[in-house]
Amino acid sequence: ACLTVGLVLTPIANRLQMPFAAVGFASVVSMMPGVFLFRMASGLVQIAGGPSADPSVIGETLSNAATAATIVLAMSLGLLTPKLLIDGLGERARRRAP
Repeated sequence: ACLTVGLVLTPIANRLQMPFAAVGFASVVSMMPGVFLFRMASGLVQIAGGPSADPSVIGETLSNAATAATIVLAMSLGLLTPKLLIDGLGERARRRAP
């Protein structure tokens, strides 16, 4: 989904001279992995709340954190890759034109 947003948004942002980062973030912010972040926060509260944390809670907390981080990284790469490729190709075409 973020690749599609990046492909569609890059030419539009360039043509309308809009900031890509602001519009791109607003377009994909609803896809943030909120459930994993909330589960991670809940696990952290459980770990901090007791003297001996259950190993399964620690494992689930780390798993939720890793899942959320992976999703955010994939979203970032999916949004920025088309922007970098399209801008790079446009710059190369401008250098070749007389």
